[in-house]
Amino acid sequence: MTRKAWMVALAMSMAAGIVLAKLPAPTPEQQQAAAAKKEKEQAQLEKEKQLLERAQDRTAEHYKRTKAAAGPGQRGGRVEDTNMPKTTRELPRQAGPQGGRSQSAEAHSAPAK
Repeated sequence: MTRKAWMVALAMSMAAGIVLAKLPAPTPEQQQAAAAKKEKEQAQLEKEKQLLERAQDRTAEHYKRTKAAAGPGQRGGRVEDTNMPKTTRELPRQAGPQGGRSQSAEAHSAPAK
């Protein structure tokens, strides 16, 4: 083997020792600390869940109040298309080229020099 191959083999054998090494088992204090941390995280998660549910309930109540105040006549009407983009005003399957319409002047202008 060449010198480079020996160096690679030596590095691989050193890395194998590090990879196969095991950590010692956690002490009882570490286990208790981990359990306490897990309980604290669970309590925080429950608190955040309750806050989220309250916020969602408030939002739903606000929505119901404002929609009920709007009245039944304002629901489900057709939206005016005066300020809508051209593509939303077109009916389905009308986006392609249309015959019989006048072309723009730009289509027939001379190329730029």
